[in-house]
Amino acid sequence: MRVALIGLGGIGASVGLAYQHAALGDAVWGYDIDADAVQGALAMGAIDQPIGSVAACADAEVVVIATPPRAIPEVLRQLAARQRPDGVITDVASVKQPLLAWARAYLPYPNRFVGGHPIAGTERHGYRAARADLFQGAQWALTPTPETDADALERVQSLVRAVRAVPIRMDAAQHDREFALLSFLPHCLAFSLAALHAENPTQLQGGGSWQSATRVARSDPDLWSHLLLLNREATLQWLNRLTERLQQVQNALQQGDHEQLRALLQPIDD
Repeated sequence: MRVALIGLGGIGASVGLAYQHAALGDAVWGYDIDADAVQGALAMGAIDQPIGSVAACADAEVVVIATPPRAIPEVLRQLAARQRPDGVITDVASVKQPLLAWARAYLPYPNRFVGGHPIAGTERHGYRAARADLFQGAQWALTPTPETDADALERVQSLVRAVRAVPIRMDAAQHDREFALLSFLPHCLAFSLAALHAENPTQLQGGGSWQSATRVARSDPDLWSHLLLLNREATLQWLNRLTERLQQVQNALQQGDHEQLRALLQPIDD
C-alpha cells in the first residue's frame, strides 16, 4: 500500500516516522511546499519518496492531509481532479465540521474521506518537531458520517493503529464542542496570560503552575487564529462560561467571602 503525506510538519512527519512502512512492506510518499521540509523528512526516514505535486499524491491508496487548515480547501480541489474511487483521504486537523463540509463540496467521492484528529500535538512545529513516539497510546478521533464508506473507515483505522494510536469514532460536532473546551479554551488562556506578562514584566520567574498554564502560548499564532475562527461558536460558548466563572471568583474576592471562594476552588476528582 502507498500512503501519501501532504504537509511534512510536526504532525505529518511524525505520521511517517511512526508508521511502520518498512516492516509492513508499504511505501510512504511526501509532499510539502517547503523543499527543506521534504528533504528533512526524507533524511530522517519519515518518507520514502518525495512527490512533486498535491495532485500526484492522489495516486496513493491513502492520502493524509497534514497542512495548516487554511490550505486544506485548495488541497482538496487539487486532489479532486485525480481522486481514485477506491482511494482514501483523511486529515489531522483539530476542527472537524468544516473539513467534512469541504470534502462534500470539493471531492467527487466524499464518501471516501474520513475526518481525523490525533490528540497528540505539541507547541512545537516544523519537521524538526517530529517524533516516532508522538502518537503512542494517544486517542485519534475519527468522524465518519452515515455516508462514509466502511472500507475507507477501516483503512484509516488500520493506519491509526499502525502508528500505535487508539482510534475513537465520534460525531464531528461533538468533537468540535469537546475540543473547544479541551484545547481551544486553554490556548486562549495561555496566549492571554503570556500577553499580560509581556505587558507587565516580573522580577520573579514563574513556577510550575505558570509554565504549565503558558506552555502552549509558544504555538503558532497564525495557525491558532485560523483554528479559533473555524471553531468559533463552540469556543465562544466555553469562553462565556469561563468568563461567568471568573466573575464569580472576582465577586467573592471583592466581598471577602471565604466560603464562596472555597466552593469555587474545590479540587477536581481524577
